[in-house]
Amino acid sequence: MMQTANAIIIQPVKDEMSGKDPVKKSKKCPAIKTTTSFLKQNIKNNKRKAGAQFSHVDNPLENPLKQANFVAHWVPGVFSSLVGSFYEKAVTIQEFWKVIKQCNRVVDYSTNKRAFTGNQEIEIGIKAFKEFAMKVKSGVKMHKGQFAYFNGIVNKLMNNLYFDADFMDNLN
Repeated sequence: MMQTANAIIIQPVKDEMSGKDPVKKSKKCPAIKTTTSFLKQNIKNNKRKAGAQFSHVDNPLENPLKQANFVAHWVPGVFSSLVGSFYEKAVTIQEFWKVIKQCNRVVDYSTNKRAFTGNQEIEIGIKAFKEFAMKVKSGVKMHKGQFAYFNGIVNKLMNNLYFDADFMDNLN
């Protein structure tokens, strides 16, 4: 066998000056002083200013559907108006009603009969929310959240009222 050696020779490149002046680097570079937090702050400030400039132009009658906050059809109007005086978002009002519906247990699985009727659910929901509003106003800490606290109130009320003969007979 014959071995061949290929040698690569690297020679330094000579700088050829073509008579042009070398480009001078500017000492003040805006990218050096600019940070991302500075840019974010400017963007936020610009958004606030833009919103403030055109706030007088917005007419509330131009697009009423954006401002309307409809509650689902399955939430009773009485309950919706009561909770709506404390919470403006429809999702929140619906979530309070879901808590009441979930706490109403099935007592007869063959007929899927629940413990309370629709009118009784509304009555319990109103009582429970009034109690909840008093607790919120008094500053009670709700460690697991407002819906969990409301769930506890509704469960306690339903347990007490299920064994109350007057309540079960009056609202059937």
